[in-house]
Amino acid sequence: MVTLSLLSLCLLSLLGVRGEVAQNFDNCKGSFFRNTPVSGLNIALPTPVEPNPQGLVNPAQCLSAYYAASPAYICQKNGNRYYFATLYDRGRRIPLYSAYEMDIEGVPGREGSIVYYEPQLVHPDLQPQQMDKKGSLGEIKKYNTINGCSERSPQYRQNYKLGWSQALDDNFGLYDRGHLNPAGHHEGDASKATMTHTNVAPQNKMMNTGPWNRYETRLKNDLSVGCSKMYVVTGVVPSSSTWVDQNQRVNVPSHYWNAYCCTDNNGKPLKSGGALGPNPAQDDVTEHNSVTEYNSVTDLETELRRLLSVGNNFNIFNGCQT
Repeated sequence: MVTLSLLSLCLLSLLGVRGEVAQNFDNCKGSFFRNTPVSGLNIALPTPVEPNPQGLVNPAQCLSAYYAASPAYICQKNGNRYYFATLYDRGRRIPLYSAYEMDIEGVPGREGSIVYYEPQLVHPDLQPQQMDKKGSLGEIKKYNTINGCSERSPQYRQNYKLGWSQALDDNFGLYDRGHLNPAGHHEGDASKATMTHTNVAPQNKMMNTGPWNRYETRLKNDLSVGCSKMYVVTGVVPSSSTWVDQNQRVNVPSHYWNAYCCTDNNGKPLKSGGALGPNPAQDDVTEHNSVTEYNSVTDLETELRRLLSVGNNFNIFNGCQT
């Protein structure tokens, strides 16, 4: 019989496996202004622990990602290219933020639908790029076969593993799957890469299609005017008590937030700002909630420190306080 403490120790040797879900954003640091990720956002919940590992064959190998560190650093890779970065809260099964460089010159357009998952959230040595559900389940099946993870045990079955590691398509209830990195801020393959469940969180439909959508459009069409580059971070404020269902699988954020840093062609900041929008309960179908805009990222950070209960070391951009 393998105890939880022994199982955890066995898994430490597996966490050194490096892929696109890693210990940092080194492979996609270009998604951040001056290659510097957001700092001080230490709010992720621990990875959910399988409650009944006793009696399972080879649990250290077959449940390797169940005890991986939270948050997960995801360099979002579609095909052979990195497109953006996501800090993923394994415990709440939502992204805390996604960071990207906006396509200022391209013609925005939504490419595809939200179909992708992140196999390396299930096991760190699976394929390092986004896959649809069929592909993800196929990867898990191959892993199970190679490592002797018999699917006679319910905890080793493909759907169970995928759903344990991240939110599935049917885990959002009546909420929209709200993009953090919006498809409309990119064109072509870059837009397609945003269509992953690790880049969406539950969002009130009226807010998603109303005030927040209008702000995203304004950010692309108006606020980026005069910028050579536009670095963007969009995140959420996790709720302390609201979940999609009573099983507390997927957290419903209380707010969505956005920050941007506009630079000239020499990388010098020209302006910064952002926005904050509430995320009402799913049964609130009125459109009375507005988005508050900020003319400085410093002002936004001050409000977010209060909402997120984080310290003064929380900084979205390094040196873009204009």
